[in-house]
Amino acid sequence: MRYLGAVSNQDADEYGQAFSQAVASELRAERARKQKTVASIAEATGLSKSAVLHYLNGKRGIPTSAFALICRAMAVSPLLIFERAEEHLEDEGWANA
Repeated sequence: MRYLGAVSNQDADEYGQAFSQAVASELRAERARKQKTVASIAEATGLSKSAVLHYLNGKRGIPTSAFALICRAMAVSPLLIFERAEEHLEDEGWANA
C-alpha cells in the first residue's frame, strides 16, 4: 500500500470515499467471478440480504467484521480485495506523486 503523505482532511475524506467505493466494486467483481448470489453470501455470513446489497453497492460503508465475513463467504483474501481496490484507484490517478 502506498503512503499518501501529508494530505488535507478533505483529500483524506475524498480518498477514503473513493477507496470504499473501490472495495465495494472489487467485492462485486469477486461475487461475479465466483458466481455467488447475494442470498448465499447473506446465508453464509448471517447478514441480511439488504445489508449485503448495500455493502456491495457501496451505499453503506462496510464494517470490518462484515467485510471479513463477506470475504470468507466468497473464499477470497481480504488483502487481495484491498490490493485490487488500491490498483483501481492508482489507475484513476490516486497514486502518490
